[in-house]
Amino acid sequence: MQSAKTHHHSIATAAVALVAACSMLLPAGVASAAQAPGLSVKQGAGYTATKISHPNAGLGENDGIVNVDANGTPTAADADADRGQNYSWASVGYGDWMYVGTCYSAMGSTLKLMASKMGTTYSKLKAALDVAFNGELFLDNGENRSLLLKINTATGEVKIVAMPVQKSLGDDINVNGYRAAIEFHDKLYFSAAATGKPYLLEVDPATDATKIVYQSSPLSPAAQKKGYSVGIRGLAVLGNQLVASMIGDDGAYIVASSDPSQGKDSFKVIATQKDLLDYPACSYADNIFGGAIWDMTVFNGKLYISVVTGRAGTKQSFALFRGEQTNDGSWKYTPLVGSPKDGARYDYGFGATRSGAANLVVYKNHLYIGGYNDPMVALPDALKGKFENLYNDMANPVNLWRMDADENFELVAGEDNNKYFGNPIGTIDGETMRAGLAAESDTSRHLNQYVWRMQSYDGKMYAGTFDISDLSYPVTQFANGDILHRTPEQWKKQIEYIKKFLEEIKGDGSSSANASADAKAGIATQSAESDASNGEIAKLERMESLMGSMQEDLNAKQTDANADGIATLSADSYTLEDRIRFQTMLEELLKIYESIKPMLPDSVTSELDKWLNQENVDNFGYFVNVCKYLRSATSDKRGCDLVVTADGVNFQTITRNGFGDNNNHGLRVFAVTDSGLSVGTANPYHGTQIWNLNDGTTVTSATLSAGNAFTYDKYDAASKRQNSAGLNVGINFNGNTVSDVQYDYASLTAGKDYVVNADGSGISLTSTFLNAQKTGSTGSVTVFFNRGARVKFTVTITDGTPSTPQPSPSPAAPSKPAADKADKTSAGKTDGTTANTGSAVFGVAFAAAVLVLAAGVMLKLRRRD
Repeated sequence: MQSAKTHHHSIATAAVALVAACSMLLPAGVASAAQAPGLSVKQGAGYTATKISHPNAGLGENDGIVNVDANGTPTAADADADRGQNYSWASVGYGDWMYVGTCYSAMGSTLKLMASKMGTTYSKLKAALDVAFNGELFLDNGENRSLLLKINTATGEVKIVAMPVQKSLGDDINVNGYRAAIEFHDKLYFSAAATGKPYLLEVDPATDATKIVYQSSPLSPAAQKKGYSVGIRGLAVLGNQLVASMIGDDGAYIVASSDPSQGKDSFKVIATQKDLLDYPACSYADNIFGGAIWDMTVFNGKLYISVVTGRAGTKQSFALFRGEQTNDGSWKYTPLVGSPKDGARYDYGFGATRSGAANLVVYKNHLYIGGYNDPMVALPDALKGKFENLYNDMANPVNLWRMDADENFELVAGEDNNKYFGNPIGTIDGETMRAGLAAESDTSRHLNQYVWRMQSYDGKMYAGTFDISDLSYPVTQFANGDILHRTPEQWKKQIEYIKKFLEEIKGDGSSSANASADAKAGIATQSAESDASNGEIAKLERMESLMGSMQEDLNAKQTDANADGIATLSADSYTLEDRIRFQTMLEELLKIYESIKPMLPDSVTSELDKWLNQENVDNFGYFVNVCKYLRSATSDKRGCDLVVTADGVNFQTITRNGFGDNNNHGLRVFAVTDSGLSVGTANPYHGTQIWNLNDGTTVTSATLSAGNAFTYDKYDAASKRQNSAGLNVGINFNGNTVSDVQYDYASLTAGKDYVVNADGSGISLTSTFLNAQKTGSTGSVTVFFNRGARVKFTVTITDGTPSTPQPSPSPAAPSKPAADKADKTSAGKTDGTTANTGSAVFGVAFAAAVLVLAAGVMLKLRRRD
């Protein structure tokens, strides 16, 4: 039976591993206008990162963007920093504001479930974790404060937009966090993970008014029994439709609406679990806590969807679908990555067996696909002292792929001799970019387990990672030979067995009285002296010596128990070299044991077989190799990475250590605002942080130079013909370039619908486009630029073409057909409005002449009478 001390130690180790698993679920041209005050840190590739959340707080100090008052209520007023706001989980920029949906500590409820299964209490687990993490890891006391907030990236001002509780269907819904955000038709939409009732929240940035526009029906008891996850996160804009992933009784599904403000009835289901070949893994017990439909984006007019497929206890990589709407309005879904039996061109995860999910971004006419390893299988195993899966994750860090418009794929970051793509095409800081988004020589790349988020901005693409080291390190820091599951008493007892057996072999019973009763009872009474060679005796002596040394090694490294009865290890006192030495002794011990096992009595082998076997030796080897990877997590390499490329192939490193704060283990969100590019971190220790990125270039937004309301006449009065000049709109570009022009939210085609004036004076909407618009309508035009604020203006469509007057009907004057004929004839000879006007005048004159002639004839006839 385990001692209380050992039991407490196992609780601490298990809790550390579980918290690590839970935390990971949760989951250049950049410049700043009027830079907000804050801590600035020089980065690589010529960048500076400036922390604008709690700007006066230093690295490693509490943040969380907002504060919390004495009553535990989140506030933007002066108070203590709310470090429980661990993750910027979703974000979108609008104007100078960066809207952020947070995830408050999600570990409390999970630890409570774990406590009940372990037969202990949440308070004991919390106490153990406080010891393991030195009190740095934030653990809630059962409260939830997940927020929707906004921070001004130019001034640092913070406002709370929505508190944790939302009203819907007559209920108070406690949202556990927001996992995705997007802009559509000047409104912002957030995917909310609410227990049993995930929903889509709309925010009007003009007023910050919020409302729930879509909510899945409450999960039935059957679905709840399956443990369906409510962590929806797929959002995209396809043409004139907002597309969102959901979860329901039948699994994952996708809905779309062209006017989501009208509520749930405006949405239509466009994909079901069945349409996606029953691939989505929806249960909390599945990979990545039931990631289901993981990410969606639009490329080349089609919807691309990454899907988590691994079911409970089964490691399986992601799938990738293409969705496209057919002529009859229905949708067709084709697997590009998945099972070849289903027609997929590539196996799950392109053959990368560790990537449970994939994140997507479009850049320079390519779709980029970032790998996302799944630690939900690995870390629960580490909880039990099994390190093979964790080692395999670290040995196979994340890859980066890309696809062109013809759906040809390439490996950007990875290892050589890939079975599909050969060698990677990407470079990082001038060297080949390997898996983990770093050079071959950088061992710390193995710690990058997610390409967590990517962003296209100002002609460049950014990729941020998740670094596993700060959560895995405590697991290994408090682990040593104890993972063989042998207590000090068991070590001592088995050494006595070997010692007694040696005495029996040598025929020296003088010390038999000193052996324990258990040892005596366990040794066969027959003498083995005649059967044992000197070599075998030497092996037994070496075996005894090794076990003694291993016991001394553990005793020497184990410190005294603390007040809670938990025996801890000092990272300084038990080094990687100690573990390597222990592994060497263990391997030698197994080799000797296997060679002399036939001569040992059952009483000895029955105990040794429980732990001295190849499986345990291999497991200890995995453990040591994990420690070797973690050794690379030095202060300059521990924390999230951020890399950038200007061409999609050649990358540069901006940071490899979370902007200097090693506790920023993930770069979770990007937001493009009028001030530039901002990022939000994942930091389960001191709270999420918001940083502005700057390469030294000042952003000066483009402006309109001649007002924001225009009228376009389809008729050109000066030339008396249809307008062929289009509409010129003056813009002061201020060094910016046009990236998109939208008319009533529909993107226009450059060169066809609009042109950028060659003299740099602005843009011109073409007459071809404007003449096709409805007369009397007013269109809203938005011009987007590579950086800085967008500009907006309106265009009212008129038609001043003179009308064609029609003569009064007259039976005596069959002039209308003649006039019509003359009109068509003249119109065919000339073009434009001038021809139409001339024919009308001629027709009127001709009709008048006919009337005069007729009057003359009638007069003569009357005179004859």
